[in-house]
Amino acid sequence: MKKYFSLFILLMILKPALLLALDIEILISNRKSETSTIYCGIYNNAKGFPTESNLKLKGTTASMNKEGKLSCKFTDLSKGIYSISLLEDLNGNGVMDSTLVGFPKEPWGVSNNAPMHTFGPPTFEEASFPLNENKIINIRLNK
Repeated sequence: MKKYFSLFILLMILKPALLLALDIEILISNRKSETSTIYCGIYNNAKGFPTESNLKLKGTTASMNKEGKLSCKFTDLSKGIYSISLLEDLNGNGVMDSTLVGFPKEPWGVSNNAPMHTFGPPTFEEASFPLNENKIINIRLNK
């Protein structure tokens, strides 16, 4: 009986966390190459956004969803503020190639389709959005 009671208590504790697990799907447009890999990263703070992939909250690669659209999906997220960063890796080296002055040579995109600045990438704040419910967003790759 104690075993079942303990299991019941555990489920009651975990229930709110299970109910708050949110998903976001990113629909990607303007792909340059059918053979490229598109890396998707989600950040929950400004540290490292949008280029330091080792500081992202989660990462994945894009694939075709059940409707035949190019997308990436993040699951089991909590309510909060997030930003998405995308890189289309054309040459398969796993990193964003850039010019001598730091401009991207490969297609990229961020949530809100925030634009590149003269001297740097969009900020976390410009690309951020609230996640309060399951969401689908569109991001267009630049370049």
